[in-house]
This record gives sequence, C-alpha cells and structure tokens, in this order.
Amino acid sequence: MKRLVPSIILIAILYVLSTTNPERSAYIDWVNHKTMDKSSSLIEKGVLSVAGKSIFDAGTTQKDYFIFSIYKTDFSEVGLGTITSIGIFNKFFTIKKSN
Repeated sequence: MKRLVPSIILIAILYVLSTTNPERSAYIDWVNHKTMDKSSSLIEKGVLSVAGKSIFDAGTTQKDYFIFSIYKTDFSEVGLGTITSIGIFNKFFTIKKSN
C-alpha cells in the first residue's frame, strides 16, 4: 500500500503534464503576439498581423518530450537572433534569447 499511493500520484502528475503540453499552433500565436506587443512601428505590426504566423511557423522547430515541449525560433539570418522557449502547463516561458 505504501508504494501504491506514490505511484498513483506520479501517474496523475504525468497525466496532467501530458494533457497540458501546448500545441505548436499555440506557440506560434504566443510568439506572434509577444513580438507584436514589442513592436513600436505600425508597419511592423501590420506585417505581423497579416503574415506573422506563417513567418514564425517557418522559422520554428519543436521538440516534444510528451510532458513539455521546447520551441526554438531562429531568425539569425535577418539579424533578430534566436529564441528558445519551453511549453508546459499550457504556458510558454522564454529560457534563452540570443542576438
């Protein structure tokens, strides 16, 4: 009985983590909104609102680890650097940003 309770708790935690692992489309929306919020130019905001999702989708890679995902968006070719984020509990957190 002593081993059953921790096993059930572990299974419950893994289940919650796996069901709250956000999708790639949610990350693309998040990074698009984050970039639009930091943009100061109306032209940049207009471009991001029209084509931002497809731009970020093309430059993003995802590694899915079942209970969380790591997303890397690479724009070093255009001088914007890379952003590495982790998606867990239906939230995204930037863990590394380089220019």
